[in-house]
Amino acid sequence: MVKPIVQDKGMDHTIDFLRDGYFYFSKRMNEYQEDVIGSRIFGRKLVMLRAEEAADLVKDTTKFKPEKSISELSASSLREENGVFYLADIDQHQEKAWFQDVFSAEKREELEAIIRQRWEERIEAWKINPSIDFVAEMEEMWVIAVCNWLGIPIRANNLKQRTTDIQELVQLFSKYGFNRWKRKQAKNRIEKWLVFLIRQLRAGKIHVDEEKILSKLAWYEDESGQILQTGKVVQELLFLIRTFAASGRWVVFCQIALIENPELKERLQVDHQYVDCFIHEVIRFYSMIPFAVAKTQEQLFWKEMFFDKNQLVLFDIHGINHHPDKWLHPDLFQPDRFLDILPDFGEGAAKELASANENITMQLMKISLSYLLRTDWIAPNQTFTCRGTEIPARPKNGMPLDFYHQSFVEDM
Repeated sequence: MVKPIVQDKGMDHTIDFLRDGYFYFSKRMNEYQEDVIGSRIFGRKLVMLRAEEAADLVKDTTKFKPEKSISELSASSLREENGVFYLADIDQHQEKAWFQDVFSAEKREELEAIIRQRWEERIEAWKINPSIDFVAEMEEMWVIAVCNWLGIPIRANNLKQRTTDIQELVQLFSKYGFNRWKRKQAKNRIEKWLVFLIRQLRAGKIHVDEEKILSKLAWYEDESGQILQTGKVVQELLFLIRTFAASGRWVVFCQIALIENPELKERLQVDHQYVDCFIHEVIRFYSMIPFAVAKTQEQLFWKEMFFDKNQLVLFDIHGINHHPDKWLHPDLFQPDRFLDILPDFGEGAAKELASANENITMQLMKISLSYLLRTDWIAPNQTFTCRGTEIPARPKNGMPLDFYHQSFVEDM
């Protein structure tokens, strides 16, 4: 017997979604006490899923395919670590042949070294100009870092525009819904810039270290022995730029968590296992990307419910990471909840092996967290609210902070 999917009342819920943002899906599921609900947003019918076992369903590429209009939120990128769900498209990208060739362990180490160097430079600059917008600083710093790592030359006089364009590329949704027009304009400018660089490189008019990813991709040969088309190289570079620039948002949320929970800082400075707990809790609590999207390949039945062909399905990442049946006090920031879940690798070879196998996002978060724990900040505004309709999430009014150091205190 076919079980009907509970339908949200009303013709279209776009306004509700734009008002409630991330919380719209969980509010509806909590209201109906269901983990599967049908709705309509932006004129499209969709089914919202929150059940944990639904994650395996939407990741099944024999049953589901990406939704091309928002491929960045593809459910095939959905990952689960110790009960926490998030999108990790860079891990999925590693399956590509060229990625294996250019993204070695040495390249990961190089990226880490570059990020550490950028942090050292920023800290020195903050000693001179301590009043900053931390969000803007992280956005610019991560753009510089990823361009340095890829081997993409970026001039100081173009840095502001490049940062703005790349952040528009990162921003999938704004408070007005799909961020399509601004993203398209920004993407066009970035593509023209990258096409110019690739053509100049291939013509021998500019020099890029041959070990850099830009050079390797520009000269990468496919199975037929032909170098990749310029457009293909641009698309792969765009993916890497967008993915790693977005990682800077996680650093912002690490900073928010530290400011709003100052009692955690001392323990984080000495307890390596607690650092892992903190990182997991940041990803769970803030759920920067709130949902994953997929579309059915064919008609299918799941838990006696019928899904038609090309049915749009949304997996509620924020909802499952805050599910009251799964988490105790889900709306509280509590890293201790992971103490009995995460293994303690201690020090030495076991820890090095664990770090080598760690996903890239968490690895980069740990590096940045180590610098946040070494610095102190004064937050004029102790409350940092985020618009639930912005994807990825970010503080609504930026993040004004004062970098705290001895000479700054003397000047006050």
